[in-house]
Amino acid sequence: NVMLLYDISSSVHFGRKEMLQANIAVSLAYSAIRSNDGCGLILFADDIVEYIPPRMGKSHFMEILNAIARAEPVACSATKLDVALTELITEVPESLTFILSDFMYPLDFSYSFHHTAHGTTKHEVKAIQVLEECERGLPADAKGMVPLYDYESGATVTLDLGRWKEYNDTMSRMRENIRNRLSRAGIDLVTITPEDDFAEKINAFMKRPPSRW
Repeated sequence: NVMLLYDISSSVHFGRKEMLQANIAVSLAYSAIRSNDGCGLILFADDIVEYIPPRMGKSHFMEILNAIARAEPVACSATKLDVALTELITEVPESLTFILSDFMYPLDFSYSFHHTAHGTTKHEVKAIQVLEECERGLPADAKGMVPLYDYESGATVTLDLGRWKEYNDTMSRMRENIRNRLSRAGIDLVTITPEDDFAEKINAFMKRPPSRW
């Protein structure tokens, strides 16, 4: 089974992230169906919004595609990956799972998906972080003041582009913390922006040996 854990919290709808994440998810689902594998979908934010059990066939692919297309952003104070992982483990016996999210929230969960001495866990989990290019960093010597709306809290803040180095250092540390937290749970991460060829990047990602702690 291939499972897609698909974040629909409001922050994913910033810029081009929503379209990029949808394209990646639909491509993964199509590849699974073409390979005669079962494919399922969990839409989540602070709770489970929709669960589609893994099945095979073109009509099932269309069900997944339609669920992604009609998904509405969920305004919530905190996205909860833990509820999606709990749903996965409760409902699906084994899987290759892809989490699609920006991961711009505290990663508070207790599950581990490490390989063990007796084989592997029943779920191999990969994380695909979808970001806008400006969330990775600002251009050097940027100037000006830009108002930003926080999709999660509803607050508006002003970003001083002249502090681009401080901003870039902060975002770099945040991405590294996300990578480390996922890696400690046996989840490998790849970050993709709209500027990337996502198919090429995911193919290379899947060929990498899993990280170990």
